[in-house]
Amino acid sequence: MEQQRPATAHADEYDSHADPLEAIYALNIGDFMAESFISDQLLDRISERLSEEPDRIKLQLEELVQIYSLDKTLGLLGFNANEGFVIFDSLAVTLRDMFQVDACHLLEKAHKENEAYLSLTGTSLELPGPNRWNVGFRLSGVMEPEQNILAQTANGTDSLVVNDVTTLRGWKPDARLQQQQVVSLLATPLKEGGKRLGLLVFEAYEKTVFSQELVTLAETAAEVFVTASRLQQLVAEAQLKITQPHLPAAELLNLRAHITESIADLAIHQQGFIEALAHAVDARLHYTRGHSKHVAHIAKTLAEAMALNEKSVDLIYYAGLLGAVGKFHIPQHVMSKREALSPQELDTLQQHPNVGVNLIMQIHVLAEVAPYVHYQNERWNGSGHPEGLSGRNIPLGSRILAVANAYHAMTQQRPYREHVLDHARAVQLIEEERGTKWDPAVVDALCSLTEADLSPF
Repeated sequence: MEQQRPATAHADEYDSHADPLEAIYALNIGDFMAESFISDQLLDRISERLSEEPDRIKLQLEELVQIYSLDKTLGLLGFNANEGFVIFDSLAVTLRDMFQVDACHLLEKAHKENEAYLSLTGTSLELPGPNRWNVGFRLSGVMEPEQNILAQTANGTDSLVVNDVTTLRGWKPDARLQQQQVVSLLATPLKEGGKRLGLLVFEAYEKTVFSQELVTLAETAAEVFVTASRLQQLVAEAQLKITQPHLPAAELLNLRAHITESIADLAIHQQGFIEALAHAVDARLHYTRGHSKHVAHIAKTLAEAMALNEKSVDLIYYAGLLGAVGKFHIPQHVMSKREALSPQELDTLQQHPNVGVNLIMQIHVLAEVAPYVHYQNERWNGSGHPEGLSGRNIPLGSRILAVANAYHAMTQQRPYREHVLDHARAVQLIEEERGTKWDPAVVDALCSLTEADLSPF
């Protein structure tokens, strides 16, 4: 796990005779949420040099089809590779748990006899397939006051946030979706450009206040779904075309360009989704905005100081962002308590990585992050938890995250601490436990950094 591999090659390392698509594959396929999927230089090369070998392009398309399957592209939202509506139901269940609501529904635009409808595609409710096909809301036609408010939202551009549906004009609960129990709801349109594609709905059976951070998280989830769906349509088209003989190279190149563009868009939206989730957790815990991002920045800086490869640095950064996800479920009075915690409260707090790992494990593209989060409270001498691992038996990402969390906790305001420590004092205290609590190599990396290095602002 600690083996240091060469960093991913940069675009300018490829000579002018290299196939630019091979450069793209070398740069990105298998990497973790590339910040920049295709550089401007590579885009220029693609426009200047078009392959004249359709069979070779077909092989590249076939590789893309294999890599960007359903469970990969929608895995960020808990998408499981099952058949039929079960796939979308698993997505809805994951989002329901993430948002801590009672129900989640995914409705997509469909057409019947020249009219547009919102049709139920996925739900967290246990609703048998044969009973769901008629569940939906009419979309097309003149907008009338009595039209279902969800249909109005799907036709619009803005999310709908309602704390009490009894005050909502146009609310028509559907008994098939148990909406007579709904008290509060959040609905965000599925849209791409000027197209309206559907609606993502979160429902709470008790009065709930949806924060702006949760609204943003819902909107980024919608972006991931829409982009992944577009990519899947292109992948399906590629599956068909690679079986057809004598297709023009230009047609195949055009399809390949659309697929790589969609992959790049998906990487951007996935990163935005994870950052939005971190912001939502911070807001729920009443942390200062950017708390999780600061921890992630410290962890990333430590990893870079240890000369880890780019993928490892990315994984550790996202582990830092998501390290506090488990605390989302901890009672607020425990999080804000100033006096000493009871043994039961302490146990609840110490178990938070396990809760977060359960959620992260549902997110396909974050599977590699889960061990870092799970073991972040282990200690070098074996005195930590949950399993009392010691030394190099603890994943390196967890050891880095542990030091990052310790430094951040010492230098930031907390309910139980009257005064924060300055950089020098925090580093000194961590260095004093080098080789007991903390990995010596990680502490050495910390000591080599300045306060400015560790600040993301």
